[in-house]
Amino acid sequence: MASWGDDPAAIEQQLVSHQKFQNSIQRSSELDRAREELGDKGNLYALDQEWDTLQQMSHGRAQQLRELLQIIEEISREIMWVNDREEEELVFDWGDKNVEQYIPRKQEAYSKLMSALEDKEKQLNKLKTRVDNLLKNGHPAADKIEAYQDTLQTQWSWLLQITKCIDTHLKENGAYSQFFKMANETYMALQKEHESVRKKFACDKNTSLDNLLEMLKSLEREKEKITEHKRQVQHLVSKSRSIVRLKPRNPEDKSSSGVIVKALCDFKQDQKVICKNNEAILKDNSQRSKWLVTGPGGLDMMVPSVCLIVPPPNPLSISLANKNEQYYEAILSIWNQLLINVKSLIAWQYCTRDINYINSLTISVLSKMRPEEYRQIFKSMETNYEDFILNSHGSQMFVDDDKKNMEQQFHNAQTHYDQLLVRLPTYEQVIKKEVVKVIKAEPTKKKVHASSSSSSSSSSSSHSLTELHALRLRLEAAENMLSQHVHICIGEDGVKDCGLRITQLETVQCDVNSLRDEFLRLKERVMKELQGMNDTDKLQFLRSELGVIDQRLGDTENLSAAHVQRLRALREMLDSMSRAEDIIKVHEARLTEKETTSLSPQEVEEYVSTLKNIKADLDQRKDVLASMETELTNACRWDRQVGGPFHRCDLMLSKYKEDVRLLLDRWKRIQGQIDTRYDLQLYLPQLQHYQKTSSDLSCWIDATRKKQDILLGTQIDNVQVLKEHMNNQKALNSEIKTRRETLDRVLKDNDACVHTIRDYESDLNSYTSGLETLLNIPIKRTMLRSPAMDLNQEAIQMQTRYMALLTQSADYYKFLGALLKNMEELKIRNTRIELLEEELRRLKDGMQDHSDKNKSMEDALARYKLELSQSQTQLLSMQEVKQSSALQYGAAKRDLDDMQGQIAGLKEELEKLKYLLEEEKRKKNQAEERYSQQKDDYELMLRKKQSELEKISWSNRDVEKEMGSKDHEIELLRRQLADEAAKVKELQKEIAKINVSHTNTQQLAAQRDEENVQLKLRQTKQLEEELMRIRMSSESDLRDKERLQQENERMKMDVNYWKDQCESKQVVIKQCDADKEGLERDKQSLKSEIERLMRELRTLEESYKSKLLSIQQEMQEVAIVKQTMESQLKQSREAPTMDASTLIFDGVRKSVTANQLLDCGVLDKQAFDLLVKGQRTVPELSADKRVYLKGTGPIAGVVIENSDRKMSLSEAKKQMLLPSDSADYLLEAQAATGYIIDPQTDQKLTVEEACDKGVVDIKVKNRLLTAESAAVGFRDPKSNKLLSVFEAMKRGIVDDKTALRLLQAQESVGGILDPNLSVFLPKDIALKRNLLDTNLHQVLSRGPPCYLDPEVERVVSYGALKKRCKTEPYTELKILPVTERMDASKIIFDGVRKSITAQQLFDCGVIDKTLLSQLIKGEKSVQDVSVDKRVFLKGTGSIAGLAAGPSMKMSFTEAKNQNLMPSESADQLLIAQRSSFNSSGAGQDSPDSVKHLSSISLSLTSPMETIPEQEPVGAIFDSDTLEKITITEAMNRDLVDVITGQRLLEAQACTGGIIDPSNGRRIGIQEACRMGIIDDDMATKLKPAQKAYFGYEDVKTKKKMSAALAMKEMWLPYEAGQRFLEFQTVTGGLYDPENNCRRSIEEALKLGWLDVKAAQKLHDVKNHTKNLTCPKSKLKISYKEAMDNCLAEEDTGVRMLHASSVSSRGISSPYNVGSAPGSQTGSRSGSRRGSRRGSLDMGAPVQTTSTRYSTITTSTFTK
Repeated sequence: MASWGDDPAAIEQQLVSHQKFQNSIQRSSELDRAREELGDKGNLYALDQEWDTLQQMSHGRAQQLRELLQIIEEISREIMWVNDREEEELVFDWGDKNVEQYIPRKQEAYSKLMSALEDKEKQLNKLKTRVDNLLKNGHPAADKIEAYQDTLQTQWSWLLQITKCIDTHLKENGAYSQFFKMANETYMALQKEHESVRKKFACDKNTSLDNLLEMLKSLEREKEKITEHKRQVQHLVSKSRSIVRLKPRNPEDKSSSGVIVKALCDFKQDQKVICKNNEAILKDNSQRSKWLVTGPGGLDMMVPSVCLIVPPPNPLSISLANKNEQYYEAILSIWNQLLINVKSLIAWQYCTRDINYINSLTISVLSKMRPEEYRQIFKSMETNYEDFILNSHGSQMFVDDDKKNMEQQFHNAQTHYDQLLVRLPTYEQVIKKEVVKVIKAEPTKKKVHASSSSSSSSSSSSHSLTELHALRLRLEAAENMLSQHVHICIGEDGVKDCGLRITQLETVQCDVNSLRDEFLRLKERVMKELQGMNDTDKLQFLRSELGVIDQRLGDTENLSAAHVQRLRALREMLDSMSRAEDIIKVHEARLTEKETTSLSPQEVEEYVSTLKNIKADLDQRKDVLASMETELTNACRWDRQVGGPFHRCDLMLSKYKEDVRLLLDRWKRIQGQIDTRYDLQLYLPQLQHYQKTSSDLSCWIDATRKKQDILLGTQIDNVQVLKEHMNNQKALNSEIKTRRETLDRVLKDNDACVHTIRDYESDLNSYTSGLETLLNIPIKRTMLRSPAMDLNQEAIQMQTRYMALLTQSADYYKFLGALLKNMEELKIRNTRIELLEEELRRLKDGMQDHSDKNKSMEDALARYKLELSQSQTQLLSMQEVKQSSALQYGAAKRDLDDMQGQIAGLKEELEKLKYLLEEEKRKKNQAEERYSQQKDDYELMLRKKQSELEKISWSNRDVEKEMGSKDHEIELLRRQLADEAAKVKELQKEIAKINVSHTNTQQLAAQRDEENVQLKLRQTKQLEEELMRIRMSSESDLRDKERLQQENERMKMDVNYWKDQCESKQVVIKQCDADKEGLERDKQSLKSEIERLMRELRTLEESYKSKLLSIQQEMQEVAIVKQTMESQLKQSREAPTMDASTLIFDGVRKSVTANQLLDCGVLDKQAFDLLVKGQRTVPELSADKRVYLKGTGPIAGVVIENSDRKMSLSEAKKQMLLPSDSADYLLEAQAATGYIIDPQTDQKLTVEEACDKGVVDIKVKNRLLTAESAAVGFRDPKSNKLLSVFEAMKRGIVDDKTALRLLQAQESVGGILDPNLSVFLPKDIALKRNLLDTNLHQVLSRGPPCYLDPEVERVVSYGALKKRCKTEPYTELKILPVTERMDASKIIFDGVRKSITAQQLFDCGVIDKTLLSQLIKGEKSVQDVSVDKRVFLKGTGSIAGLAAGPSMKMSFTEAKNQNLMPSESADQLLIAQRSSFNSSGAGQDSPDSVKHLSSISLSLTSPMETIPEQEPVGAIFDSDTLEKITITEAMNRDLVDVITGQRLLEAQACTGGIIDPSNGRRIGIQEACRMGIIDDDMATKLKPAQKAYFGYEDVKTKKKMSAALAMKEMWLPYEAGQRFLEFQTVTGGLYDPENNCRRSIEEALKLGWLDVKAAQKLHDVKNHTKNLTCPKSKLKISYKEAMDNCLAEEDTGVRMLHASSVSSRGISSPYNVGSAPGSQTGSRSGSRRGSRRGSLDMGAPVQTTSTRYSTITTSTFTK
């Protein structure tokens, strides 16, 4: 047999060629003649057997070609679809241009792409099943199918890889956009803060103290505002390091250095491979879709740009973040400077005030003060001066001269104060002397003694005061020396600096000790002086001075000791820090020496040993760290003990604490890095395993290569050797294919080693980079070749060697197969040649026989001529026999007339035969024309059916050839008849000659009558023989005629056969169509459409011709009237105004004037003026206002997806493609918007016309007339005025729901239709014209669902249906695509005793409406439903028999006969067996019996698992902001759609009340509305659901009915009631309002609330209605699935449902594809887990950052 084509065109050509060959061997006249001539039965049997084999092979190949063509075309279409999606994504620009605009649009497009992939996945699964069936059945072109399938699988895998790249781009580019937006906003905020600080806190020396104090408080408050920016700035700094680079993606952006790019997925080009996360160097990005990069190993390759990303760091983001950070630091430094300035000014103000006050003191003022008062004044001045000295450091308000001036003022004040103190005792003594003079004098002796004593005492006390003052000055000098050590700055050599300062402090300490000794001596002397002193004030003053000096001297001693101890502790700490830093530097250097690992296991083991030694060394030196921490603690303790009048020392302890913390952190990092590098112990066995497996595989590849070379070198001599050789090659090829798994494992091990190495290198690099950042010093690195690159190279080489071996083996096996096919085909051709040679030989023998017959006929004719000449001679002497001859002549003439009559009859038969042949030719031509016409129609309508029609055309041509051959045979017979007629004419001539002879012999007749009697008798006998021969010839002609008639009949049978073949081909083409009516109507509509278009074309041509003539005439007239027009234009600048009432526009159903359009707002004033002035025409404005005048058109019809079958809504309703309600609603929408549309002819009809023409069913006529009134107006029965829909609704002519539905259809088409004007108006204008009211306007704005979606059978808005429609390019009709459905009465299930249809199962309640819809749409198969409903269809089985022993079993009859069981029990069990299969008669099951069976089966099934009572969904968890919000808030944020939000709130209302998300408490609807949890509109919608909880009041019994009973009694609509029952079932059971408790389904059955069907539907919670849209994945889910995927708040128990603004839905692969292009194994990592990393996924265990929530369940749900 021939080979198979590589593409659909080649396969189609092969199919056509094979059909020609098949036709040539089907009807072979040569074979028929050969069968007739072969007399041997053995030969006939062999010939028939070969013939049957040849036909079977031909038919088999034809069928295989058709299957191959169909499957290749379908796979090619899918490949083209995938390639289109791929091309769209490859050319997308992911650069930085308009990133804010394209990110939201791309996210929406990505969501749609994932949804499309999900739908395409189902189609590919079906296609893969068909391919697997073909391969399983051993299709001979399996290699072609597998090649196409592999191509599709590779392209699909590549598209999935691209989706993962898109997801990464969306995340990274979104982060990019968000970062720069936040950074710019932060910079602007910092600018505002900068300006505010600089303007608000300006001050100088003239600023008052009160203002300064208030400014200080404001500065503290401002500090809080500034620190608020710190978190944002730090967040931006940390985030800037992870921002990708987008500018290098722009070809215009030129970079001086190479740009590093990173691969987002694996990509292979020829033998070059770049793996995921590999880095490369960008060389050329001038092409948007593909970039030239230098990949691993230095190889250049073209990689799709979508697969590459320019990784962080981004210099722009880092610089911008650093800029913000520097700006923040600058603002903070400005604030610090302002704080220093304000504090220094405040201290200066206080100090200046004290100095001035002290300078103003006099000796008289001081003498009036108590010592505590003036000491406190002086102490305040000292304190304020010290504050000034401290705060003026770094202040911009005071330069060095100001500080020196203040210091001079302080010393002057201090000197003035000291002088006053020295003068104070003398001044007091003088005052006392003056007082003594006034007192009465004592005896003179006593006075002289007293005066002497007083003088001596005064001199001694003055000397003591002078010494005390000198001691005090020395003490202050010592204190000043100590104050120099309060603020100590340690240099680089801290230990040495501390030693020097300790020496200085010890010197000060010695001075203080000497002061102590002098003080003790002075104190002893002063105390002696005080013993004889009578002056109490002086006595008290000296004692207080001694006490002050003693106290200050003690404080100085303690402070000096504390300083010394503190410095000693600091010196020890610095020494410990130095030793610890040396140890850390050594080990850090050892850890940074090695930047990668090795591929040698021995080296890895050695390095692990080295790490263990380092770890042990560190453990031994932990005491250094302990010593460092101890000394730091001592230094801090001694620093705290430094007190007294001085400030505590700030010996940069905070800096040393940070240094110690840094050293500890570096020590821990070293330990952590060592622990991390211990992972090499896990890498070691991994490496050893990989080296072993790769080595084994490499050896196997070498050995197999040798085997393949041996097979390639084998010599092939015959077919048997070829078959054996082919089997060997097949076995080797199978072995190579089986090793693919081994290769995959080796590559997987290789990939694992590579990832381990890269992770290890990443850890090392991170440690080194972190060390650089921590120490702020560069670390020298060496560029080493990573072992991962060697492993990648090994993997590439291994894969290349294996693929080369596999390709060579597969190609050689294909070559052997082709060689075998060629040899078999050669054998078949040789057989055909032998048959043809045999046929030729038989034809030659037949021709020889005919030539022999012709020769014998010529001999006979010669004899006849001789005999006739003899007869002439004899007749000359036969005159006597005249009378007898006359009689003989008459008899001969009669015979001749009879013969001529027979010949004429033959001619008539021949003419009839010719007529029949002509008739057959005419019919054949008509059939050919009809078929060619149908072929043309099919090419226009069904292009994919073209191949089958061409088969029919070729079959007709073969028929024509057969008929031509029959014509040729008839022509030969005609020629034979002509020859026979010629012979008859010659005979007639001879007879005429005989007549002449007879005339001549009449004269001799009388004389020779007697002599010639015998001669006449003999002549008569000869004539009779001649006539007998003629009759025989006529009989042979008759036989030929009969044979021709038989041939004619056979031709008719052939024609009928080909007609049957054509019909069968048409059945194959139509496949599932039972009749031709649809196609005939389509053909007729196309014909009528073509005729209409032709008529329109002719009309247009005529109109254009007439217009052309008129234009030419007008052109001629223009030249004539040009001057007149110019003059008229000069006379009047304005054109004549036209009458607006005469300007008529064509509305929806009637005409409308320009004035009316202006009044209703369709035309604005400007357009109206242009129209009236003639500057715009009516057609132009009609085109501009087409939406208002004609609308955009309603949904005109439906089209079946994946085909071009278009039909009207009524036809779709008849064929069950649309539900009845949905079709009627859509027809109402057509009528309400103007006309009923026939999509076949594009005609717009009124309802009456549509009913007359059969476009719509007469049953819905009244309903459509009501809808049509919405367009033409309702008639007011009282005033006979036209009413709009709104007015008719107010007067009760039409109900509210119908009015809303009709108005929504009008709004979707163009606006609210005004029946008086017959134009569409916007809602706002309609509101003004009283076509709507405010409430109706608001309802229409929300887009309520009023129509039934035929696909999902749920209510949607009319606009949503229109969005799904396709627009025809020529007619602009809106066609709704629907899926083809099966007839429920033709879906057959196998029941107990007979088959049963799906419709019967639905009628008896075994399957529900949802399951029936899935069956009709093909979403579920009969086998799947049979497995689920096996209990109903087959039962659980009765007791079959009796087990007697461990292995023996017997029937009940045998058990009864053997007395193993009582007869009564056996009979009862046998009756039970029979009744289980004969419940309603002998094998006659009915729907009632099945219903009975279903009820029994339901009672036999296991009881439903009891669902504990649980709370419904109470709130929404916003995954974007990580916060809990109410359902209403989620709807406002567009996280939850309106329908889903209403359903969730209905579930709360029908189970106990609305949930308050803040505390989980149930409240009523009114209370929830008051609290703002729901709005008023939602409260109205929730009232029916609330009744499902409180109960429906029975009008008769006044009892409360449950929702189930209310639905059963038709008080509650089915859809809402079923929804409420499902909500209650999922949350714990049906609610009984009478008894205020929950009921299980079994209890509801017993109470009569539910029937079996409803109970089964509620029982199967997995198949509950999916009436919610998941706020996270945006897929349809049931309420049970929503409950399963909630979070529960631990405090309140409120269940929260995840919501996100972007869908997280992924897609799973139907092929189990791998990550690399071309891979045939693996799984798609882009689905669910891979595509939604970093998001809160419903399909995975929820991980949140808060501990307030717990996961309810981790079950997943799918669509």
